[in-house]
Amino acid sequence: MRSNRVEVLCPGMIVRDGQVVLEARSTATLVSRGERRLLVDTSGPENRQALMGALRCRGVSPSDIEMIVLTHAHGDHDGNLCMFPGIKVLSHRAEGGDLNLDKDVEVWEGVRIVHTPGHTPGSISVIVDAGETYALAGDAIPTEDNARKWVPPGHHCDRRKAMDSMVMLIGMADIVVPGHGPAFRTAEYKEKARRGE
Repeated sequence: MRSNRVEVLCPGMIVRDGQVVLEARSTATLVSRGERRLLVDTSGPENRQALMGALRCRGVSPSDIEMIVLTHAHGDHDGNLCMFPGIKVLSHRAEGGDLNLDKDVEVWEGVRIVHTPGHTPGSISVIVDAGETYALAGDAIPTEDNARKWVPPGHHCDRRKAMDSMVMLIGMADIVVPGHGPAFRTAEYKEKARRGE
């Protein structure tokens, strides 16, 4: 029996001066099940060589990727789409894509896309059952600091929706892979999510 696997190819990062973002590179994450592979976000052009190297290191070429899921249409998340010509790209209709998420979309067994608006109207996240439940959150949860301080993304279109999305993701996941930082376990944040703070 094949199971899902989650591998962070390029860890995200963000550098701020107060509220001003000086530099941002998103996380790019590979989800695989046997020969099936999808990439969640492609990161920005500054991470192109790192992304190519991470794929090559795993014996994966860009053409081996079945589909790309873009959590939202910002350049630090979709900046390397040119590396994957002709590959199916899934994103929310509000981001210029073709998904109208009035319900979750199952990609394959144990992998589904959920609507997590707030950062942008069409922000989406990918939930993966890989022994533990992973939330590949994009900027619905940019860094663990958002969970620690219980604050929405610094840049958001709707604060309430952003908080609701964070509550939902932390409530359902064991591990969050945020848009701009290392993966973290959710156990210490579950009570806040349960109370909907």
